[in-house]
Amino acid sequence: MDSKKRFTWPIILALALHGTILALFALSALLKPDKLLETNAAPEIIHAEIIEENTVNNLADVAAEPVKQETVSKQEVERVEPRVAEVPTVVEEEGVKVEAAEQVKAEAARAAAQAKAKAAEQARQAEMDKAKAEAAAEAAKAKAAAEKAEAAAQAKAEAAKAKAAAEKAEAAAQAKAEAAKAAAEKAEAAAKAKATAEKAEAAAKAKAAAEKAEAAAKAKAAAEQAETAAKARAAAEKAEAAAKAKAAAEKAEAAAKAKAAAEQAEALKAKAAAEKAAAQAKIDAERAAVAKAKAEAEQAESARMAAEQARMDEEENQLAIKTAAAAIKQKVAHSWIRPVSARSGLKCTIQVRLMSDGTVIEAKVIATSGDEIFDRSAENAVHKASPLPVPKDKELAIKEFKSFKFLFDPDRSR
Repeated sequence: MDSKKRFTWPIILALALHGTILALFALSALLKPDKLLETNAAPEIIHAEIIEENTVNNLADVAAEPVKQETVSKQEVERVEPRVAEVPTVVEEEGVKVEAAEQVKAEAARAAAQAKAKAAEQARQAEMDKAKAEAAAEAAKAKAAAEKAEAAAQAKAEAAKAKAAAEKAEAAAQAKAEAAKAAAEKAEAAAKAKATAEKAEAAAKAKAAAEKAEAAAKAKAAAEQAETAAKARAAAEKAEAAAKAKAAAEKAEAAAKAKAAAEQAEALKAKAAAEKAAAQAKIDAERAAVAKAKAEAEQAESARMAAEQARMDEEENQLAIKTAAAAIKQKVAHSWIRPVSARSGLKCTIQVRLMSDGTVIEAKVIATSGDEIFDRSAENAVHKASPLPVPKDKELAIKEFKSFKFLFDPDRSR
């Protein structure tokens, strides 16, 4: 637009100048015959001959051409000059001696000179316009090249910015995964410590109960034994007193009674021994019951601890499986290169076979997305992400991830 505006005003000014010159030509042509009439007001004898009508018409055309044409070319000037030169020749040859012819010749010569100058001016103006157009084209070309370079630099900056954002998001995701893993390990250690404390507390309670029961049994047995001994001692003292009292009266009876007393004492002794044996048997039975109860309590506690450990191991395995599955999906998604023809929302199911360390043996699409190029790019992403992040427990890794399948959905995994 600026170049057009720059060219418009010079053209308008040139046209106005040309129009003004042509108007002056017309005005001078209109005024000169009157002046001629005024100067030639005195009567004069003119010798004239009749000339051809075509000759007169040619002379009139020569005089009128500068007024009619708005633009005069170099060829037209060259065409007018010979005709102007022919005017006096024709007049002399015909014998016409008119000052008007000389005036017409002068006017025609001046018009031809002005037309020639005007043609030169137009040629110069055309050269200037051409130079301006070429300069404008070069400027437009340079501007387009600068805009193209600027667009390329901007695209490169945008690509670098997108790459930095992707790397930042990947680092954040990795940090988040490591934090989740640390939290899980911390929770696992706390659960194990709690289970150990509960087990120690239960064992201490069971031991205290057993010791209390054993002490009670011992105290009861000691009391019964003391009572039996006191009874036996009292009976012996009574028998001895009776024997001494009757010893003086009847020796024989004393001997019999002594024998009876001895027998009675022996019986009492036997009874005391029997009662002692019964008490010991009772103590042994109580000890056996306590030991049995203690063993059953320990067995129950062991079973409970085993069940709790199994539950915790299962929860740990499930957490490790879920963590590994999420990490595998994320790593495969980051290794995936989106095909140009892939549209949003595509997904497929992939069957994967791994080694125990996560190295990919095979990756095959078993449920297609409908886009073969997308399916091949998904398989390539799995191979590119090898080795995959499997659990550290080798048995669990072989059991769960030796051969598995997962849904590849890049729009949700990233």
